Amino acid sequence: MEGLRERKKRQTRETIAATAMKLFHARGFDAVTVAEVARAADVSEKTVFNHFPTKEDLVFAHGLEHVEARAEAIRSRPPGVPLIHVFEADTMEFLDRLEDGPIEQLLALPRLVRTSPALRDRLLLAYEQEAAALVAAVTDDQDDLVASAVVRALLWTSRLVFRTAMRRVWAGEDPADVAADLREQALHAYERLGRGLARYEG
Repeated sequence: MEGLRERKKRQTRETIAATAMKLFHARGFDAVTVAEVARAADVSEKTVFNHFPTKEDLVFAHGLEHVEARAEAIRSRPPGVPLIHVFEADTMEFLDRLEDGPIEQLLALPRLVRTSPALRDRLLLAYEQEAAALVAAVTDDQDDLVASAVVRALLWTSRLVFRTAMRRVWAGEDPADVAADLREQALHAYERLGRGLARYEG
């Protein structure tokens, strides 16, 4: 059970992140300072940095939660369920959201990231941090090159689907049509990868 202190801490973190995102979407990430976020959220700058070590972390506030959820899905999958199924299911869930909407909510964060070099650089770092976390969910040996290569291959497959979807929707294609096409392509890609990884249990 979440205690009062933990609940207040979580609520403060959520308030800061939500306030920051409103400012970033309204004015752009680079134009907003941490001091402005603190004033708008009615907290001190120190409190902001206690929850978010860097300004970029304000944008990726929910990224860690997603990584932790995916790592837990890897660890808790039933015996005999291939590792690839975790990534395939995650990809299909994203495509379902793309098809069902609301599309603006789905596009908001990628649109913000693409406008800021600092956020694009931070995203690359987040990619590698996610890969390391998921490798750790597969094996205790961080020097296991096979596990590292397999996880990164699956991660980049899911990321390619996401990036392709964003590019095509921004270009004006109907989200439902994009989702239908990428669902077919993604299933084919995972099927091909699955054959190649058939001997790797993960």
